[in-house]
Amino acid sequence: MAAAFKLSGQLGSALVRYLALFQEQMALYCGREHPLFARARVTLDDVRAADCAGLAFHSPNMEVTRRFGLRRGALVNDQEAVALLVRSGGYVGFLPDHYAAPFVAQGVMRRVGLAELGYTVDFVAVTRGASTASRLAQTFLRALAAAHGAA
Repeated sequence: MAAAFKLSGQLGSALVRYLALFQEQMALYCGREHPLFARARVTLDDVRAADCAGLAFHSPNMEVTRRFGLRRGALVNDQEAVALLVRSGGYVGFLPDHYAAPFVAQGVMRRVGLAELGYTVDFVAVTRGASTASRLAQTFLRALAAAHGAA
């Protein structure tokens, strides 16, 4: 099991290990009622003029909106709320491609065509490296790794 972990950094005085699980590709989306929906070409200035629904906590979402100077018009705590606000037509927002796919297929949402606004989120399991995990924790980590093809 230890071979699947990458030793990295320190957390206080305890070393930590990271087990890479999966990635999500994030992109900017707008709803059918949003002014950007029907536009064939959208610029960064167009997106900056729109209200953006974003996560209220520190995350890659927050970093990207700051880096590109997007106007955060609504702060929410989960991607379901972002999707609801995007579908309302009043906001643009970042969503995982796999999450947005059914809405796109239904024609109620579309990806805003600016590749530079996309980003990747890495999901990892983090454990203490200095102590031996219990059998229960080891079993859970093996199951988690197997479920995500990280074993």
